[in-house]
Amino acid sequence: MSIAPDVVSAAAPPAAVPPVVPAAAEPAPAAAAPAPQVHVPLFTGSGKEYFRIWMINLLLTLATLGLYSAWAKVRRLQYFDRNTQLAGACFDFRGDPKAVLRGRILAFVLLVAYQYAFGFSLQVGVAVMAFVMLAMPYLLRGALRFRLSNTQYRGLWLGFGGGVGAAYLAYLPPLAVFLLPTVLLALYPEQPALAGAPFLLLLAWPLMHGRARNYQQRHLLFGDQHSRYELSAWRFYRPYLIAGLSLFGAVIAIGMAAAFGIALLEKKSLGAAAATFLPMALGIVIAYISYLMAGPYMQARIGNLAWSNTSFPGVRIRSTLPAKGFMLLQTKNAVLTLLTLGLYRPFAVVAVHRFRLRHLQVEFDEGFEQAMARAAQGRRNAAGDGASDALGIDLSW
Repeated sequence: MSIAPDVVSAAAPPAAVPPVVPAAAEPAPAAAAPAPQVHVPLFTGSGKEYFRIWMINLLLTLATLGLYSAWAKVRRLQYFDRNTQLAGACFDFRGDPKAVLRGRILAFVLLVAYQYAFGFSLQVGVAVMAFVMLAMPYLLRGALRFRLSNTQYRGLWLGFGGGVGAAYLAYLPPLAVFLLPTVLLALYPEQPALAGAPFLLLLAWPLMHGRARNYQQRHLLFGDQHSRYELSAWRFYRPYLIAGLSLFGAVIAIGMAAAFGIALLEKKSLGAAAATFLPMALGIVIAYISYLMAGPYMQARIGNLAWSNTSFPGVRIRSTLPAKGFMLLQTKNAVLTLLTLGLYRPFAVVAVHRFRLRHLQVEFDEGFEQAMARAAQGRRNAAGDGASDALGIDLSW
């Protein structure tokens, strides 16, 4: 007799039930990193306010035969710093006007010595040129330290930590380009071509400019934070080449237009008038284009390169100054300053300062307050730790 399958299954021992194991808790998603905070500096002053300061400074400077110019400079820096606002706080400048005055006296003495040294004797001239070359890098470094070490923001002092040796490496080559021709011409007056040899170094001028700017940007200080600068000096060649080629092309085009215009005027028997006024007009046009290329264009391009590659720990700077817009603004300023016999100058200065700030951004990775707290960890307690350099002067150059 067969056994029913259901009986067999009933008599069999129950199958073991596997223990219930609680599922492992899934890891919580990582918190998203906070978005960087971006702040754009704001200028709260106005051309009318600065016009009053500028006019008083001008009158007092004239009345004191230039002595008040040092106090005028401090008032100007204080006005612009105290009206430049970043994240709701303003900058401040606490420089000593007497230091500025000492710097201006020294600058005047060096300028006079440079102009007239060889009039006394060849030996005096060479000695003065050697002194100027040896002194200038140290004085330029001292001027940077004076300006930054007397600037304050949110209770923290700015500063400049570049060494003396690095200052000589950065500033001696460009100084040699301008001072060596004078020395060579005095030593070898019968070989004037020799005096022009140092100007061949102008081919390396963009590299010299880049190394000098590298020295300036790499050693900035804010509280306890040191700046970083990530830009090769060779990158300065591009804006110089663009400016040079643009100027060369403009001169060629103006020359061709002038030749065509003179030929046309000669056909109409107006050659004498053309010979008198056309060169003058062309000279003005070429001078204006040269000013645009060497001034506003280069300031915009070089400034953008330098500041956009400058950063502090957790803080990045972005400069997007448009070259075309800056050139148009400076053209307007130049025209209005000429038409008003100089009275538009303070309005032009304010317009340029506001335009620059409008195209500058400061980006904080961890937030503004965190960056300020980090910079305050090793804050310096007194201003002007570098203002004692160079006998505590501001070279004003």
